[in-house]
Amino acid sequence: MQVFDYNELTQNVAKVFDAALMDEVIINNKNGYSYKIFPFKNNNTQEKSPLEDIPCIEADITTQEIVELLRESRAGI
Repeated sequence: MQVFDYNELTQNVAKVFDAALMDEVIINNKNGYSYKIFPFKNNNTQEKSPLEDIPCIEADITTQEIVELLRESRAGI
């Protein structure tokens, strides 16, 4: 992972973009925020999400019931 501050970013934009092709890049700005830079291939085609290959199940359960079950299971930890 490479970390750049805001001044380095403004002075070396091409270097930052090149670095993002090889490794994770973090930009730290003056206000204390950090941003992760990563390449995005935009060729006007919709790429499939890796999550689309995960099989799903049909369950007759509400979101609230799932939250309650999780809370109950974590209460014993």
